[in-house]
Amino acid sequence: MFSKSTKKNKKRGFSLIELLVSISILVAITSVLLANHSRFGGNLLVGNLAYDVALSIRQAQLFGLSAREFKPTVGSGRFDIGYGVHFSTSDLNSYTLYADFDLNNTYETASDEIEEIFSIKQGYKVKRFCATQISGSEDCSDAGAISTLNITFLRPDPDANIRVNGSIVTYTAATIVVESPQGKERSILIESTGQISIPAT
Repeated sequence: MFSKSTKKNKKRGFSLIELLVSISILVAITSVLLANHSRFGGNLLVGNLAYDVALSIRQAQLFGLSAREFKPTVGSGRFDIGYGVHFSTSDLNSYTLYADFDLNNTYETASDEIEEIFSIKQGYKVKRFCATQISGSEDCSDAGAISTLNITFLRPDPDANIRVNGSIVTYTAATIVVESPQGKERSILIESTGQISIPAT
């Protein structure tokens, strides 16, 4: 007589301990990813802000070198003007692209016209700006040495005219440092030769 041996099909699932271990591993990985995502997002956005500031300065350079007509609110349009970007310690959450009507390479509210005001939001800001003298020493806003920085371009010269506090002293370079809410910084370097760059961090 033959007997049939039957094997029972045992379906095995997760035990409670295996399930708890899997969930804790998933929670740990998710927490690390979320923490790094915030840091990565801050680094990326402060980099974007630095490029936006550099592009605004490049826009002023392009306007200054081209025969762009500026039509003021009062009077006829003019072609013989410079364009510049103005930074001030009184408002580190914005900067101004302006038309330099009186051609003195500084922004003056009485005589110059605002082309555009750029606002910086979400806790990002201009941390400081510095101007480098011919001797190589730097005057910086966070040290109280300067309160305004103007970078102006006037055709046909592609060079940048860098002035601080309305002074007529010529500077060889300027640095603008932007900062994220997490404290990450990026710099924009403007040479008096007109070169605009963002050094790698």
